Amino acid sequence: MWADPFGRPTINLLIMKKSKTIKDKRALIFTAHPDDHLLCAGTLMLLKEKGFKITEVVFTGGEQSVWFGSDNSVIDKEALKSERKKEISKASRIIGIDETIFLGEPDSEVTRSLNLIHRIMAIVREVRPSIIFTLHYNDYHPDHRAVATIVTEAVDRASWSVAPHLGESHRADMLLYTDGEYLCRADFLVDISKFEPKIEKAMDAYGSQMREKHRRLSRSIRAYRGFFKRSNVAEAFEIGERYPIDLELFSLLS
Repeated sequence: MWADPFGRPTINLLIMKKSKTIKDKRALIFTAHPDDHLLCAGTLMLLKEKGFKITEVVFTGGEQSVWFGSDNSVIDKEALKSERKKEISKASRIIGIDETIFLGEPDSEVTRSLNLIHRIMAIVREVRPSIIFTLHYNDYHPDHRAVATIVTEAVDRASWSVAPHLGESHRADMLLYTDGEYLCRADFLVDISKFEPKIEKAMDAYGSQMREKHRRLSRSIRAYRGFFKRSNVAEAFEIGERYPIDLELFSLLS
């Protein structure tokens, strides 16, 4: 571990490794609810453009959320779950996500269990991604924080020589936490300016969840990150502990 001049611990930024040639371009994203992938949609579009296959794992159906345009006092949870599944299907096509896996965990009740850890490990070992994205462990929603914690543990354990019945061990080259409504530590920024119109179309897909105030928040975060990237808009990521920067993968996103 290194320390910066102010005594704050920093991990990864000064520890870099030269990767092998990227033969299998696969990205895996873990989210808590349908629409969470909007937090890194531009970067996913960039990877898709560069030939990556993208798989998303959604923990819940988002059935405990609001439903704009309906009577929120009498929301049918199963109907909302169905609606949100239609919305994520449409948005995923716009973003370029190839496969979506729904875990079926109860919304607002995501909790660590060994069974859930094993399910994530099995997916990581089957997909064998180079890059893994997940939500931030300090974001506002308890499901976001729970997913980040569970995924961090499971991704690490997937690289160990344990539970061989879940598949051959696999270690991803990069683990990245996204921005949320609470901004993450920006270890690096990705210029997504060319994808801004498509991001707006992806937001259009979420009629049950998206109002103009949510669009303004999303745009302002991208614009804020773009200011420091010296681009129109950008997305920020924090690099997971014990994941040295892979220079070849990093160059794809720089």
